Amino acid sequence: MEDFSDVTDLEKRVQRIEEWIGLGAAEAAAPRLPHPAWPFVLGSAAVAFGYLGVAYPQHYYQFLFSGLLLVLLYHRSFLLPSRGLWRWPQIVVNFLLLCLLFKLLIGGGISHPFDWIKTPSIAKAAHSGQESWYSRFVPDITIQWQAIPKLSEWSIDITKIQTFLLILTFAGALFRFEPFTSITALALLIISLPNYLHYDWDWVVLFLIVGSVSIYLQSKASATPRGR
Repeated sequence: MEDFSDVTDLEKRVQRIEEWIGLGAAEAAAPRLPHPAWPFVLGSAAVAFGYLGVAYPQHYYQFLFSGLLLVLLYHRSFLLPSRGLWRWPQIVVNFLLLCLLFKLLIGGGISHPFDWIKTPSIAKAAHSGQESWYSRFVPDITIQWQAIPKLSEWSIDITKIQTFLLILTFAGALFRFEPFTSITALALLIISLPNYLHYDWDWVVLFLIVGSVSIYLQSKASATPRGR
């Protein structure tokens, strides 16, 4: 009768080797993120720098697009959730980072382009009854500059125009229509240039650098082993 004990023992050994190899492959494939404190601290510092550079967001578009982009980044696994109790604080910090980024991109706000157009008008100062006899007989004439109704008060929402151009730029990049993308990006830069001059770029540069490092430490690229 044939002895199957050696065959059974060999199968068990092969199975153990396969389990060991599979466990090693799973450990190698598992993402190895840095400690969650690093991206959280860097992200918090970037939020402070961004506030000093561009102030706080003032349009609901900035919050809306930040939330949509954050959900997309996590849904597509570009950003990997932090471990343990760090998860939700890090999500909040990422949301604030994106809000400040969109404030930088579409933070034009309400502009009055013709508020400098004014007309001179002659006005007579009213007497209080305590002036000298000369002031009572000689009127005190002053020239004042007054805004032209409907023209000087006319306003335009720069944020909506920036949003429209930004969407067109993303659409052109998505469909790889480079001439159209270049034109819309240039138009976005031109219309945003007056607003950029009001930012404190010393803090803005720090915000961009530190915020980018924080996002990178949470990304799939930082968790991928270098040997791949």
